[in-house]
Amino acid sequence: MHFVKSLVLTSALACGFAATASANEPADGGTIRLGALAAAVGSTNVSTPKSKAAAQTALCIRGGAMVTPRGAALAGVDFSLPSVTVGTGWQGRVDADVIFKANFGGINTAIAATFDLIQTQPNGVGGRPIYYGGGIGAILGGNTVFDGKLLLGANLTRKFDFEINVHFNEHDTLLTLMGRFHI
Repeated sequence: MHFVKSLVLTSALACGFAATASANEPADGGTIRLGALAAAVGSTNVSTPKSKAAAQTALCIRGGAMVTPRGAALAGVDFSLPSVTVGTGWQGRVDADVIFKANFGGINTAIAATFDLIQTQPNGVGGRPIYYGGGIGAILGGNTVFDGKLLLGANLTRKFDFEINVHFNEHDTLLTLMGRFHI
């Protein structure tokens, strides 16, 4: 039952961040300006509507394991936020994971929630995209602590990624390995 409550909490947190980000969409009518193309062909005011097939917020379900400092399972969600960008190519994402730490006293849970900036390289391993980035947030459960994170991932298929996360907090450095399933 505690698992269900934790998963509902992380989902609600991630949905709230996603709703806030999508509410801040630009008011330019959803167009992509092609000024350089217009200049090249001698035309002006050329624009094209954004593709309706491209989702503004993409949801992924995550599952995997924390391998250091001790073994644990994790499950969670993340939302890509294409409208939240920094610099050239850095895109926002909100991650929320429930970490289930097995010990002799029962199962303890902690929730890692971070806001990340991700850079994607289209031609990575075997011609498949890779991505990397970092983020900040908190680990909730018991005493809330600041969490810094680095991540590296590879797109293995159209719907599945493999990702490595390293969380840095005042108590431990956590290494997690996970699969991301695009919904």
